Amino acid sequence: MGSEMCIRDRTEIAQHVNGYVSTAYWEIGQMLHERKIESGYGDSVVKRLSADLKERYPKMGVSPRNLWDMKKFYERFCHSDIKVRQAVALLPWGHILRLLQRVGDDDAAMLFYAKETRSKGWNRDLLLNAIKLKMYETQALAKVDNNFARTLPAVSYTHLTL
Repeated sequence: MGSEMCIRDRTEIAQHVNGYVSTAYWEIGQMLHERKIESGYGDSVVKRLSADLKERYPKMGVSPRNLWDMKKFYERFCHSDIKVRQAVALLPWGHILRLLQRVGDDDAAMLFYAKETRSKGWNRDLLLNAIKLKMYETQALAKVDNNFARTLPAVSYTHLTL
């Protein structure tokens, strides 16, 4: 019982930390977006920002590539439903990047994979396999509503003898 509680507590702490990291990355991405920093002419600005942030926060992953990813993160989710943003924000950054690369603009799929990752404790490889196996599409097909109960006659088994 004690070890289960310890694992649960660790998971909660990790989710809180991920939330704070996602918030910081969101704000950096938002700043890059609002200042209209684009690849090409904005490369020197991003390189300088990366150097400044590395100096101030040496343990924070702020390479120029990561800064561009933060901008993509903000731009991808800034108009998404709050449920999607919250579900994704609790994931580790590597998982978020994997979702950005593989899922695209489908908020329903993004929400599905984010929730499944959290509830099942998927690492990045398991998440990638789930995406490759199209688990979202598969589960969506499995939940297709049908009208069998409304249109087929009720079957009575009272006349059967055993």
